[in-house]
Amino acid sequence: MTYEATGAPAFVTLARNRWHITPIDADSARATYEGRFETRGALGGLARWWILAQVNRTGRHLLDDLKHYVERGTPSPRKPRQLGRRTTV
Repeated sequence: MTYEATGAPAFVTLARNRWHITPIDADSARATYEGRFETRGALGGLARWWILAQVNRTGRHLLDDLKHYVERGTPSPRKPRQLGRRTTV
């Protein structure tokens, strides 16, 4: 599955993610993802640094969270904490 951001600021020239799900056997599969994020201009350079830092921080556990959800049918214990942080100002 591939998806691409739309409606991004003008300094973002590309924001795309691609997921690959590869069957291993009847009961398991391997999930991988890759992303491309390109910017232009000075503002784009600064924004790129910040956005990639955020993606790195949140993406570290992405595949583990997916695995937990697929195997147990519930969000990982980490998700409510992440959502709680996001809603506080």
